[in-house]
This record gives sequence, C-alpha cells and structure tokens, in this order.
Amino acid sequence: MKWTAALPAVLGLPSCYAYQPLAHNLEPRGGSSSQCKCSPVDSCWPSTQKWSSLNQTVGGRLNRVIPPGAVCYPSFNGIPTADPAKCAVVASQWTNSTWMADQATIPMTTHFSNNTCEPNLSGTPGPPAGCPAQCLQGFLSPYVILAENANHIKAGVNFARQHNLRILIRNTGHDFMGRSSGWGALVINTHRLNSISFDSKRLSDGHTGGTVKIGAGVMFQDVYPKAWARNLDVMGGECPTVGMAGGFVQGGGQGPLSGLYGVGSDQAVSFDVVLANGDLVTANDKKNSDLFWALKGGGMGTFGIVTSATFKTYPTVPVVGMTLIIADQGDKFWEGVRIWYTQASKYTEKGMYHWYSMADGFLQVQPMVAPNLTVAEFNAVINPLLAQLTAANVSYTASPVQSFPKFGDLYEAMWERTHWASGASIYWGGRMVSQRDVRERGNDIVAAYRAMSDKYPGQVLFGGHLVNPGNKVKDPQQKLSAVHPVWRDTADIEVFLYLPPPCQSAEQKAESERRVTFELSSLLRDATPNSAVYPNEGDINEPNWQSAFWGSVYPKVLKIKKKYDPKDVFWAKASTGSEGWAVRDDLKLCKV
Repeated sequence: MKWTAALPAVLGLPSCYAYQPLAHNLEPRGGSSSQCKCSPVDSCWPSTQKWSSLNQTVGGRLNRVIPPGAVCYPSFNGIPTADPAKCAVVASQWTNSTWMADQATIPMTTHFSNNTCEPNLSGTPGPPAGCPAQCLQGFLSPYVILAENANHIKAGVNFARQHNLRILIRNTGHDFMGRSSGWGALVINTHRLNSISFDSKRLSDGHTGGTVKIGAGVMFQDVYPKAWARNLDVMGGECPTVGMAGGFVQGGGQGPLSGLYGVGSDQAVSFDVVLANGDLVTANDKKNSDLFWALKGGGMGTFGIVTSATFKTYPTVPVVGMTLIIADQGDKFWEGVRIWYTQASKYTEKGMYHWYSMADGFLQVQPMVAPNLTVAEFNAVINPLLAQLTAANVSYTASPVQSFPKFGDLYEAMWERTHWASGASIYWGGRMVSQRDVRERGNDIVAAYRAMSDKYPGQVLFGGHLVNPGNKVKDPQQKLSAVHPVWRDTADIEVFLYLPPPCQSAEQKAESERRVTFELSSLLRDATPNSAVYPNEGDINEPNWQSAFWGSVYPKVLKIKKKYDPKDVFWAKASTGSEGWAVRDDLKLCKV
C-alpha cells in the first residue's frame, strides 16, 4: 500500500505481547533524546510534510507499513483492512519463502515482528487459534522505502541521518536473527534491485572463470538457472530465496560447493555500497580495499547498504549425490547419528557437503553432494559408513548413488524442498563446529544433541551442513575474507530450532530466549570448546558474540566500522560495532 498522509501515525502493540511501550517510559531514561535514535513517540519525529517530501524524492516509493496479514483483521491501527479474499491468499502463501521475500518488512521468523497480524493458516479471517484478535504495529517499523536504484537508497540514508532515525536494511527477510526487523525505524528494502549481468573475462588473480554482477535483491533462485544455462556455477547457498549480496556474503556464507571454492564471501570481487554519509562508492581490492575486506564476512547491516556486487563464476563440474535416512528409536537411533556424524572429517576432506535435518528418531541427509568426485570415489567414502550402520543394526535407507554432469542437475533432481518455508515463530541457535572438535569430541557433541532433544521433547529440531570451506581455500593470513578463523577448519555448520507454544506472553517469550541461550546453546558450547558460531545462523543473544562470531578478526573489522560509520548511522544487533547501543524495554534504540 502506498504512503499517504491520510494514514494516521497511531502506533501500538497487543497487550499480551512483549516489550509494549507504556506511557510512563516513553521518554528516554538517564539522558537527553540525543542519546537515542528518534522514534515515533518523540517530538523530533519527522512531520508528515517531511515524510511527504521524502516520498517525492524517492519517486513515490515510500510506503506506510501495513502488515500483509492485516487483511485478515477488521482493522490495523484504526484503519479498516478486512478483505476475506485477500486473507485467503495471505494464509495460503504465509509459509512460502518466495512470497515472503517479496513483502516489504515482515520477517520470515515472525516473533521478530512480535507475531503481529499473523493469519490463521486455515484461511479463516482472524488470528491463529487462541491468539489475540488484534492487529497493531508490533515490532514493525512505520515506513519503508521500496528502493529501485541507488539514488533511492542514498535519499533514505540521508533522511535517516539528518533526522537521527534508526535504519533497517531488508532484502528477502531471510534473517533468522532479527537484524532486519525493529520498531520505530525507516526500513530500506533492497529486494527490487534485481539486475544480473555475466562477464566471461577472466580476472587477473588467476581465477579460471568469469564474473557475474548482481543487484542487491537478487536471490540464488534468480541467478542459479542463468548460470547453469551458461554451463557455469556460482558458489552460493542451498536455499533459493536467500539474497546473494546481502547478509549471506556479509556474514560469510556457505553452500554445496564450499568444499571446492571456499566461503561465500571469498567469491566477492567488488561491491557498490551507499555509506553512512550518503556517498555511493565502489569497494574492491583497488578502491576502498579495507571496506571491501570488511564487507566480505565482517558484519551485516553495519558498514553500509550494498546496491550491487560482483562475484566469481566457475566452469561447471560433475557431481555425485545420495540421500541417507536413519529412522530408529532410542539408543539405536543416536548410535546411528554418532556413526554418521563422527566421520564428518572423512566426508569434508573430499570436498563433500551433507545437508541434514534431524529430530529425535529421524535423521535425513538429503542430499550428500560430492562435487568433482566419481561414483567410485564417493563409494569409497560412504560404503564404510553404511557397513557400520548395518553392523550396528541401525535402521536406515540409502538411495541409489547418482552421477550428474553439473551441480544444477543435482540441485533440481535431489534437493529436499520442504525446509524452504517461512512464517513460523522459531528461536534459533547454532554452532560452527571445528574439525578438531568433531575428531576429539564427536561423541560428546552427539550426546549434547540428544540431551537437547530430551530436555524439550518435540520442541527441538536440528539442521545443518557438514562442509569445510577451508578444504581447498585455506587463507591462513585472513586476507581473503573477514571471517572467523574456524571457517577454514569447519566440519559442521549446525543450527537448532526451538519451537515454542503459540501465542506466547511476554514472560513466555523471555523464557524461550533464556532456554535457547542458557540451556540449549550452553550444552553445545560446552561440547565444542574449539568452535565458533556462524553469525547468520546462531543465537542473537549469544554471549561474547564478538568472539563467537568473528574471533581474532573482530578488532580489525571494528576499526573499519568506526572509520566508515563513526556516528553509528547503521546498527544491527550483535553485528560489528553494535556494542554502544541497545534496544530498551520501550523499544527505543539508545546508547549504553
């Protein structure tokens, strides 16, 4: 819905939801308003006339945020919104990540919006069963620029800086740690910057392929088919609705071909980025080289807003694939998991990639991906695993081994698609488990998984990727990318999902966060002392996140952050340079 001055600036939260702004704490505590970003309840908030002027500057692309689920409710902030036909469409698409990526601000993990205006997935108008029948602002921001070019982004950054507004950068909403969501901000949505241009010219660094330049909004499902049609591979993630130039590369990034080509951020050749001062600059190994390095894994939503990026492409290679399912009960199931998991180093040293999902009693590895291996080479690694499972009398199913001339053929034929969903209220945690920890403490890690599953039966799921981006790309001097050194010695990039009951109260949400951080994640931290956390797939409340996410590179990326954004125009929780600010109980972003 387009921005209009007729829409009232009424902001509120359902009374049962967490962090409701209350009248007695709307004013900043312990300091002047300059200590906080300006919010909609402050006198500094831009006038309707100023918002209208910004709307003209960006060619009418400033939108007032109305959640898509508002059509399932009588009204949103006093505005009539009920539309049963549109509600049925929203309900049918709510778990579709492609549809969700096209929305203006809503996150795929919906508790970061405070679960406001969620539809009943049956299509019946109103909230999910048992939830409050209210549709208010929640944790969503009031305004969003649906940018279509760099000038729109520059205008948004300049407006926010001049008025001391919080900025949120939203691309696909594929953000499971809440960094692109928040109350009282100006959202700059980059998803409509979707150009794709291939160049076959080889780079001077000896790279044997060409490059592809993409707009910031391009997802892997956009670029993969175009690359495969040219008999090229792009080193990206397995999920098709992830944005290639956004948090993926700025947080590191990994994928099925990482065993050959390294971390996702290693693939970047150049960025075009809008800085905090509103300048559009190029960052590569010749221009703004320190910023270039920092954008390659050193923090998301914090250095600037990327408008486009250029990545390496590679000639296609043959791949081999297989699916493994272990379905058993009790000790036998976990013994099967142990047999498979503790051999991760054997798979990853061959460049293999295992995508897995797991709950108590069921492990699915779909698929195992072996780039540039023959069927015989693949079997030499996997057949001993299957023999051990058989000897242990573990119930399992292994699909026939298949060979494909290129990765794209395997991706279309074998990839398990049901995890590409959205719209759920899920709490995330995870670990980037080192080769050393798997070799020396593999049994302890599997025991931790079992303890986590037993602690909250039916509420803990696991997923991850057995892969080592350092298998071929070592980077001992950390010159390629600003990522944690463990990236080059990883065996498992693991996540776990805690599934809370629906319609949580404020107290219940706080308890869910406590369970994830101090119970479930603690079990993994204790079992993996030589490991780290992937900053895109972990616990947003991770203790000592600077060390966990970036390790020894953090002081350097922090220095670069301060150089290019000394006044903290950009801020994202648990991202580089965020230590000096925090979101308070009244939802304001303030200095600490």
